[in-house]
Amino acid sequence: MKLSIRLIPNHEEIIANCPELDINCYGSDKAEAIRRIKKVIYFYVDSAKELGLDVESLDEISVEGEPDLPLAEGDNGAPTNTIN
Repeated sequence: MKLSIRLIPNHEEIIANCPELDINCYGSDKAEAIRRIKKVIYFYVDSAKELGLDVESLDEISVEGEPDLPLAEGDNGAPTNTIN
């Protein structure tokens, strides 16, 4: 599965949007918004798998059309299960 993240400036914060999953997060800057939405994406995918839903493996997340490095097997990029 390949997902994308769009960044939307909103006053003094940045909104990060993943249109494929209809998920939004915000941050005080671009890096924080990306970090937060990636954590939510990984939580979303992991939770769906735990519930027994058939979910494709997460292969790539691109930010504004620029692909991240492909994800390594078992690497979800999220150091904790918290969402903040």
